[in-house]
Amino acid sequence: MKNHILKILFILFIFAVQILSAQTQRQIPIKSIHFYGIKKAAKSDVQKWFGLREKQPFNPENLHQKAMDLLRGYAQHDMPYTRVDSLVYEITPDSSAAFISVYIHESDRIRSGEIQLSGVSEAQAMEIKSRFYTRNGKEFKQSKFQGDMDDALTQFEKKGYPFSRFDLQAVTLDSSQKTAAFGIKLKTIQGPQLIIDEILIVGNKLTKKGVILRELRIKPGEVYDQRKVSQIQARLMRLGYFTRVDEPQVFLSSQNKGGLLIRLEEGNASKFDGVVGYNPATATAKGYFTGLINISIGNLLGTGRSLLVHWQKRDRKTQDMKFHYREPWVGGFPVSVGFGFQQLIQDTTYIQRDMGLDISMPLMENFSIVSEISRSEISPDSLGSFMFLIPHSRSLNASIGIHYDTRDDLLNPRSGVYYQTGIQTGRKRILGPDALVRSLQLKDRVDNKRLSLDVEYYASIFKHQVLALALHGRQIRSNEKIIPMSDLYRLGGARTLRGYREDQFRGSSIGWLNFEYRYILGRRSRVSLFTDAGYYSATTHSGKNEAYKIGYGFGFRLETGLGIMGIDYGLGQGDGLFNGKVHVGLVNEF
Repeated sequence: MKNHILKILFILFIFAVQILSAQTQRQIPIKSIHFYGIKKAAKSDVQKWFGLREKQPFNPENLHQKAMDLLRGYAQHDMPYTRVDSLVYEITPDSSAAFISVYIHESDRIRSGEIQLSGVSEAQAMEIKSRFYTRNGKEFKQSKFQGDMDDALTQFEKKGYPFSRFDLQAVTLDSSQKTAAFGIKLKTIQGPQLIIDEILIVGNKLTKKGVILRELRIKPGEVYDQRKVSQIQARLMRLGYFTRVDEPQVFLSSQNKGGLLIRLEEGNASKFDGVVGYNPATATAKGYFTGLINISIGNLLGTGRSLLVHWQKRDRKTQDMKFHYREPWVGGFPVSVGFGFQQLIQDTTYIQRDMGLDISMPLMENFSIVSEISRSEISPDSLGSFMFLIPHSRSLNASIGIHYDTRDDLLNPRSGVYYQTGIQTGRKRILGPDALVRSLQLKDRVDNKRLSLDVEYYASIFKHQVLALALHGRQIRSNEKIIPMSDLYRLGGARTLRGYREDQFRGSSIGWLNFEYRYILGRRSRVSLFTDAGYYSATTHSGKNEAYKIGYGFGFRLETGLGIMGIDYGLGQGDGLFNGKVHVGLVNEF
């Protein structure tokens, strides 16, 4: 019995030694790889095509396949006649390292011969080839030739032939010259000129089909136009109603009739935006909270109409509320008309009420023009009139501006540009009180002009990392010697200059710069470091008041079950580390 056990153990020992020996053979590391004969290709490309690296396990059975991969790389880079003359490897006696040597004979880069196109007229063939990078006698590049074919098919698509193709009929090689050249013979299959007979929408639940169709700017019966079709995806995404819009698919239903299939996924076009801020106590005043609520319904009942309700408490005694409704596609044209009302209660000094009518009209993709007519009235109380010298006034204003927007996401953009500039002219009528008008020698009518500028730029620098830069400016020009406090712009707080109280500064000219480094955590989440810089200038009865301010800090946005929760902690000039301003925000989509 013992002899049988010993025999079994001996056999297992021999078997284990063989397995260990084979495992050791497979795990021999590559010490070096040398390539000889490289003159035209980059060494880094050759190493990539060969596919082996130093310190990798060596397996001689893979060398043939690696040599074929190397030749395939040369062929794809326009040297198809390259050959491997020999491939030598050496293993050290103790099997501790392998050395590989590859001897290459590189061929010349081939040149293009004549390109023949059949299936179209001679004039059409000349027009197509005139756009080609690949031409007779020019160095042939496979990637460029593929681009020529794609461009030619795009030209057919623009003319209504989306099913066109090129069939390869023959390739001829001319090796009589020092550098080989080959000609290509292609047959053009133009296909039918497609008539868009129907448009199928898949995935919309709330948004009405007619709302989507009108945004396509394509009607049944039109000839297929690739330029219009290529704009559909971005145009629908910019509406803000959808989280995903697939590239439209073209289908053929009869000899020359077909349609478009558009698959999409609806998102939440309505948003609730809330902000809570805390201003810490000072030597003379207690700390207090500020707040903001925005309710935006962007796709009312699936019709594309929008409704905005806004309320903001800026300090203890100041609050602002706003209502705005927008009607899209008025009269069947891509023109939106909106009506708004706004009321500002500023401390106990005055009440300002504005109402206006605005019109927005797109001029081209990503670019639109906006105009507005508005009426404004400022009603001060006795404190505002005689202490802050604010007269009772009524203004009629007209404005016009342009908008340009290529941002890939409105809430958490990774790339794109937003640009807005506008000019407003107005005439203000001073209504009293008479004692203030006489003491300040105010004019009965005042002309003013307001200028605005907003530029935002987003760039993805590395994976998950974004730089955000924004520049904003406001200015009011008037024939008044002293512009009343109620007409001045406000600066400071979560949406302008972080690290300072909401509307802490006022000026007839203000500007602010926001710079952020963002690390993207998810579709709607990020952490950021920011630096804000601001400027304000105003002329008062005591002289000119202007200053530059800077703030800095950190913040984050997190997508939660309640919505997008955001916190910014900002420090202004002279603030201690624990004396900053905290702003808490919530954006909820529903």
